[in-house]
Amino acid sequence: MSRKLPPLKSLHVFESVARHLSFRRAADELHVTHSAVSHQIKLLEEALTVVLFNRNGRTISLTKDGTYLYPVVRESLYNLEEAAQHLRSSSKHKTLTIQTYVTFGSTWFIPRLGDFQKRNPNIRLRNTISFVDVDFDKDDADIGIIMGDKKWSHWNYDYLFNLEIFPICSPALLKSGRLNKPEDLKNFPLIQIDQAMDDWPLWLQAAGVDQAVCEGGPIVDNYLQAIERVYDGEALVMGRVPFVARDLREGRLVRPFTLSIPESGAWYMVTPKENRACKETALFRKWLLDQIGQDENIQIT
Repeated sequence: MSRKLPPLKSLHVFESVARHLSFRRAADELHVTHSAVSHQIKLLEEALTVVLFNRNGRTISLTKDGTYLYPVVRESLYNLEEAAQHLRSSSKHKTLTIQTYVTFGSTWFIPRLGDFQKRNPNIRLRNTISFVDVDFDKDDADIGIIMGDKKWSHWNYDYLFNLEIFPICSPALLKSGRLNKPEDLKNFPLIQIDQAMDDWPLWLQAAGVDQAVCEGGPIVDNYLQAIERVYDGEALVMGRVPFVARDLREGRLVRPFTLSIPESGAWYMVTPKENRACKETALFRKWLLDQIGQDENIQIT
């Protein structure tokens, strides 16, 4: 069946003029001249054999026919735009940006990215590192991995795991015989992480040691810096099994005491609520939970 449709270009121009009720603003939006806009409206009116605008000096308004046509054109153009965007997106790789803390990203997450890419070749993961929680209003991120509490109502929280903390040091320090009981910690630098300043006070309290012991210790902004100081020196830092499992297994680090305590918060995967239905996000969530479930160093409670 033959269809006698008006020119698409004229309909596009009509939608802009009707929305702004201004030939000049439509011309600016479409990056064409005022006369080009007037010409397209004239072509459309001739094709439809109706008048679409009342022209009253410098102002215009929609006629009855224009008022009838505008929502139809607006909805049709919107549907075309949506369909085109869908087709463009489906023909390309989808990129998901995941923001993680330095330690989680470097020691646990990044080594596993190859598995995700192998299973999902049409999704490209981009990992960004931060020392603080993700901020979806400012950061270029689709997903965040954080530790803390559920404090934002406009986020989705997917529980991942809880971890315990405990002191770690170099084998040489432990073999020196100068670190036999928690009270001996007063003789050594206790490194604190800027975003986890409660770690040492909580553990010392549980061990029955004065929390003031850690007050003079050095402060660094990430866990990897702290570990470098611990490897060959006399400093100690709080460890978390998934992030130091390899170092403990291979003997580069040791636990001088058996006491461990829960850290103050749980680990979550977070996303903006409007992204909950995203197919790629759902695939990543499933993969991440599967990886966590397979890690013998993580106890899910």
